[in-house]
Amino acid sequence: MARPEIKDDRREQILDAFEQCVARYGLEGATLGKTAEFAGLARPLIRHNVGNKEDLQDALVQRFLQRSKTAMDELVACLPDENRLDTLLDILFDPRGANPQLVLVFNALSAAAPGDPALAKQLQRWLTDFVTRLEAVLVQCCPRAPAALVEAVAAGLTGIYFNVEALYPIGLSERFAKSSRQAAKMLVIALEAANE
Repeated sequence: MARPEIKDDRREQILDAFEQCVARYGLEGATLGKTAEFAGLARPLIRHNVGNKEDLQDALVQRFLQRSKTAMDELVACLPDENRLDTLLDILFDPRGANPQLVLVFNALSAAAPGDPALAKQLQRWLTDFVTRLEAVLVQCCPRAPAALVEAVAAGLTGIYFNVEALYPIGLSERFAKSSRQAAKMLVIALEAANE
């Protein structure tokens, strides 16, 4: 029997390969055979270490959700006491932080969600958590702003951010990225004005 750390490493290798397949071929096109090819492993090792395609998908979704939560935790933790909202925008709209493969994986999961109610619910909870965490930062910075405005600004920032992230894989222009950040800044300015 393989040592647990070897099995864990092998599992991550397989999930990395499956993620690459999903990013390239979508969820439907990411087969066990292609995953084995990407991982450089025999197909039976995929089944032995992770399971069938449904098991791979479940593991990929859980890993995506956990990585997203960790990234949001790290983002909030690194925000300074001063200029929190400007720093937040700098981080969200910094192209160096973009992960085109992760965007493509999310797009594939999102495309599969209408036919998979359980997946749709997981992605809905993920989105709700993201927006709620963003609202919490906004409230910290602008405690006197009306709740409805905080909610609207959080929704606007989320929409702009996700749109920019979704466009990075096609080679988003620097000008568009800067304009998008400026649009996000305008929402923040409106919130700060309501806080005075």
